[in-house]
Amino acid sequence: MPTRNQAEFLPAAVASVLMQAEGAAADLELVIADGASTDGTPALLAELESRHPGRIRWCSEPDAGPADAVNKAVSRARGEIVGWLNSDDLYVRGAAARALEAFAARPDLVMVYGEGEHVDLDGHDLGRYPTRGPETPLSAWVDGCWICQPTAFFRRDAFQALGGLDRGLRTAFDYEFWLRLFKAYPGRVGHVDALQALSRLHEGGITLRMREQVALEGMEVVHRHLGTAPLHWLVTHAGEALAACPFDSEVETVRAHLNELAERAAAWLAPGGVEQLKMQMRRHRGWQIARHDLVADVYPDGWVPPQLKIRLRQPARPFRRLRLWGRHDSPRGGRLMLGVRGLGPQGDGWQGGTSRPGPFEVSIPLPPEPGAALHLTVVANTSFVPADTIPGSRDTRPMAFQLAAAEPC
Repeated sequence: MPTRNQAEFLPAAVASVLMQAEGAAADLELVIADGASTDGTPALLAELESRHPGRIRWCSEPDAGPADAVNKAVSRARGEIVGWLNSDDLYVRGAAARALEAFAARPDLVMVYGEGEHVDLDGHDLGRYPTRGPETPLSAWVDGCWICQPTAFFRRDAFQALGGLDRGLRTAFDYEFWLRLFKAYPGRVGHVDALQALSRLHEGGITLRMREQVALEGMEVVHRHLGTAPLHWLVTHAGEALAACPFDSEVETVRAHLNELAERAAAWLAPGGVEQLKMQMRRHRGWQIARHDLVADVYPDGWVPPQLKIRLRQPARPFRRLRLWGRHDSPRGGRLMLGVRGLGPQGDGWQGGTSRPGPFEVSIPLPPEPGAALHLTVVANTSFVPADTIPGSRDTRPMAFQLAAAEPC
């Protein structure tokens, strides 16, 4: 278990590991590599070790990042099979035993992984990780990582034979390692068809805190192992970056920086890819909607999640209403009803929408407060996941409706 300055999460993560010590995993040990934390983690680890003698071993020293910490922990592990849980994630009961049973059933396997779920800071479910089985062709990995990292258990000898994680990567070291392992041991990775772990998404974690580096390193890893990197890595990040506007960043500053990122990615793209990437970013619906005082957190193609986040800065002469133009295209049809949170006591009861599929327009009343920073959430009463409702679709995004434009007035 690698950790650094995550004392608030450690007790729950450690408890989720120790509850695995049953059945085939009865002899489990936990090795923790702390990167010289300054939040009281070493004292907490000493306390946990004293409460669980013989189960926990740990060290606290400077390291070269999370990949280095994992490599150190694996090198100190004594077991043949190793699980890797970050200190802000959680195992579910029986995960280790199920993994060991999979290895016992197929001794040729070098790694197994299972299903994962994303949870928020408080442990609330955010949905399943988009896992795909080991039979998935390597070519499909150009679109992203299909393994939820904390669900993976691997043979220590195989990990060390491959040289461990790439310490030069800060975010995509797991993704890169999976690709190396699949290529080195074809047909020797298995899947546990059960929920194995909960991966926590929060602002302090790598996945959300380092989105720009996640996108760039993902493209670098794809180019290293699979060839030309798809453009969507940075197109998706464009929406994430714009979502910080207009309070934390200026829209035009973010757009200029995204164009600079496209230039930095040139080595991983096909010829002409930089200009094509810039064009696709400009076509991102979030890019098109964004203005100096408003952004909407939409998917690149204009679809929105069941809870659409809109950030609006009121001017000195405040806007009275926010107009949204959209299209109700859910395959389920029926009535689309929208509510809004963040309008204040007098406006949070607002409802609008459309009674039938097709284009619609709503006008949302705004609190007339000069200079107010409004964080609005438009909540839809219905949504769908294409992969669950449209034959042949692999699109796992939850969708409510399409947003064409947003304009305060």
